[in-house]
Amino acid sequence: MGAAKPGAAFLSAVGMVSASALAYEVLLMRLFSVIQWHHFAYMIISLALLGYGVSGMVLALNRERMVRNFSATIGANIVLFGVAAPLCFLLAQQFQFHPAEMLWMPLQWLNLFAVYLLLAIPFFFAANVIGLAFYYYRNDVSAVYAADLLGAGGGSIAIIVLLNLLFPQKILAVLILSAVVSAWIAWRCGPADRGAEWGAWFGVPVFLGIAALVMTTQLLPLNVSPYKSQPQLLLIPGTQIIARNSSPLGVVSVVNSGITPLRHAPGLSLNATIEPPGQLAVFTDADNMTAITRYEGDP
Repeated sequence: MGAAKPGAAFLSAVGMVSASALAYEVLLMRLFSVIQWHHFAYMIISLALLGYGVSGMVLALNRERMVRNFSATIGANIVLFGVAAPLCFLLAQQFQFHPAEMLWMPLQWLNLFAVYLLLAIPFFFAANVIGLAFYYYRNDVSAVYAADLLGAGGGSIAIIVLLNLLFPQKILAVLILSAVVSAWIAWRCGPADRGAEWGAWFGVPVFLGIAALVMTTQLLPLNVSPYKSQPQLLLIPGTQIIARNSSPLGVVSVVNSGITPLRHAPGLSLNATIEPPGQLAVFTDADNMTAITRYEGDP
């Protein structure tokens, strides 16, 4: 232990884990901007650090035991990260956390605490992979560190690309796929030990099935805060979302009000007698409403 050098394949697995962890961190910021407000999105940085800090403590107390089956342990932690990433977010949404109620409802502080701890769990598993690799290959730390940094940079770029292609909740399935591939590499290309062979041939199909299930179904709906303006508008009969688009800057939704005409005219004089033309409501991250006004040929 500690004398062997990590192979290129194993280093690529470490890089993929680091990329997935950074992508997940940015993704959670986007998801929280949608379901809550952007003010709470930045707590994601601190909960990621919490997961990494707890991992450091666990590794300090159990590292000798964990390196006895190094490849199996690394692969298991990668898979647990891939499963925990969507699962913990799904569970976190079951807590009815509404920041607007924190001033008069003490239960909301407990909900915030539960959400905070749940979302730190995936980062704990990702940090176990990085930290254990550092310890096992402690005579060649620079190579592992380079893979970690390159992966983190690549993940930060990849999440921007993915946010242009997929809605945020669907990207959680991509993280499962990334975890499965990197776990298989760790099981097959790391040091041979008990459990690695079993995981490579039997664990991979199971988690690929989980990824496909998440990608092709609506298992991960976003429970948007009812205090945002889009959910409020959708309570009116006859309203429906007719178009949606995702980008790194926000999720844009276009809402049509078929029965009750939309009247969005900020700054319109109270003395105005002309009825505004038809409008469609446009929301960014389920809030910040603007309108698309029908042009009827009269400037």
